[in-house]
Amino acid sequence: MTLGLTAGAIGGFGLSACAGGPLMPRIDIAGGENGGFYFEFATELSRALVADGIAGESRALRTEASVENLRLLGKGRAQLGLALADTADAERHSPTAKSELRALGRVYQNYFHCIVHADSHITKLHDLAGARLGVGAAGSGTWVTGQRILAASGLSQGSNPPRQQKLGYVDGLAALKAGDIDAHFLFGGIPVAAISELASSAHLRLLDLSDVLVTLRAQFPGLYDRVVVPKDTYPAIAEVETVGVANLLMCRTDLPDPVAAAVVRLLVDRAAELVPRHSAGIQFLTPETLIGTSTTPLHSAAAETYRDMHG
Repeated sequence: MTLGLTAGAIGGFGLSACAGGPLMPRIDIAGGENGGFYFEFATELSRALVADGIAGESRALRTEASVENLRLLGKGRAQLGLALADTADAERHSPTAKSELRALGRVYQNYFHCIVHADSHITKLHDLAGARLGVGAAGSGTWVTGQRILAASGLSQGSNPPRQQKLGYVDGLAALKAGDIDAHFLFGGIPVAAISELASSAHLRLLDLSDVLVTLRAQFPGLYDRVVVPKDTYPAIAEVETVGVANLLMCRTDLPDPVAAAVVRLLVDRAAELVPRHSAGIQFLTPETLIGTSTTPLHSAAAETYRDMHG
């Protein structure tokens, strides 16, 4: 893991916390890979925490996303972190979980991508049988959800399962471009900048993954949505239905109540500043939608703050 942005006193958000000083001397946010939606959001949030007087200092941490983020939270090496709702659910119920984790809010929608070259023989999910498949980095929500999709479709238990390679989205897209893999799984807010960049020089296609939703929802109630990647979200790529999972801003139960409450108010009051540039996906930065954290309970102070804001 490498460390990203260190936020100083950055203007533009205004000061709303205690005039006597920040609520916490430092708040680090476990984000994601450089250039990805997770890291962009964490960077903007990091700036806002300092500018609003909630944190004296804050860093957006470069990580391999959901699984690593939750483990950094559990070890106390980050105070906030982003995670997919299904990964957070799995971690909370893991016998190896190090601490109690809670959500501060549902912040945006993630879209599961299965990317192939436009001239590939792979036109539907079951065509991945025997294919060389990038399935996300080992510490990513892409890998967690991808394994569930492969199991729900019967591919992982079949006679000719995909030949999986644990590749993050940067390495995976490079391998797809070079022809070293046939397809690549990637989870992110839309548009994913790295996909847009590759699609500008290569003809790509996204697979429709909606058929697997019935099985996923039966096995894991309350976690998976049917979502649409609109036409031309990426250059020359048609509209496609796929699997959506909410992204949560997570913390530990021992995050001080005043800090949890202040972060919730920041999410609502500074919503426009916290949406990464060029985002085309669904954002949940209102009191009515932030509270929809699926199976992950809210931090008690966050729940109380939403009640105060929304009634």
